[in-house]
Amino acid sequence: MIEDSARIPKVFVSHTSADNERFVLPFAEKLRAAGINAWVDQWEMLPGDSVIEKIWEEGLKACDAFVVVLSEESLSSRWVQEELNSGFVKRIQDRTRLIPVRLDNVKVPEVLRAIVWIDIDDLRSYERQFERIVNAIHGQYTRPPLGPRPAHIRPDVAAMDGLAPIDSTIFERACRISIEQGHPDSISGKRLVAELNRQGISEAQIVETQQVLERQRYIQIFRVLGPPHAYDFSITSFGFDQFARTRIADYGKLCADVARLLVRHESMNNHAVAEALGMPIRIAEHILESLEGNGLIKFSKSIGGGLHLDVYWVSPELRRELEG
Repeated sequence: MIEDSARIPKVFVSHTSADNERFVLPFAEKLRAAGINAWVDQWEMLPGDSVIEKIWEEGLKACDAFVVVLSEESLSSRWVQEELNSGFVKRIQDRTRLIPVRLDNVKVPEVLRAIVWIDIDDLRSYERQFERIVNAIHGQYTRPPLGPRPAHIRPDVAAMDGLAPIDSTIFERACRISIEQGHPDSISGKRLVAELNRQGISEAQIVETQQVLERQRYIQIFRVLGPPHAYDFSITSFGFDQFARTRIADYGKLCADVARLLVRHESMNNHAVAEALGMPIRIAEHILESLEGNGLIKFSKSIGGGLHLDVYWVSPELRRELEG
């Protein structure tokens, strides 16, 4: 079969003939079986060939990688030493990979100490080491696949005002839970831990972030006696507003849509607003509370059967702004 040198790496195996039967020839056969053109003098020379020309011109000069077999016998061989010298020259000039393979736990020569070598203790079973040699010849590193970076350290996750990225990530998850719950009541610290653990965020990080969020007036913590842990808490109107402005798509348009609806109907409650605009009740309630806090609407509040915000007045300023 004609070998395609453009695809098949050629490897020069430097050794002493004393190691042929016990290791070198079986090892070179394994290399060839793995699709690597192992160059061994015993296979490449015929009677009458020039030893120097064959080794230096056909073997060393044309090789893509250089494997030197280190043993008691090879370390005392002048031929191996000369080949190794040439291998170093190719390593420097041509960036040819030099791979020491150590047998019998021999002392590695000083000149090779700075190069990673392969130890083969059992000459009958060395599959793992052989795989590393094959990967080295191909320049193939075996690494576990990269997973996604944790959300709190992704550069595309913008931090909310006054918060570090991890605080923003934790707080956003809390606000999403609040939207799922459909009310601004207490959020379970245990639930927050369970959900964020899957993103690689620990309870200790959540506890620290809770302290930051409380100082920044994003949340109110409900502390209980006992060791520090992720406490239950509620989100302040200020905190939810920071979340809404940075994390809810087209939040400004949603606010304008609610305002227009109120101008048209004037007397509506939070549930009717949410249904008419197809938005989560938690967001509808927050927009109504923001409008009320700015003096643009007035509503009555009742708790029976859930929170009810009944709008009964819309300010002239809001009406004029929308009409304008």
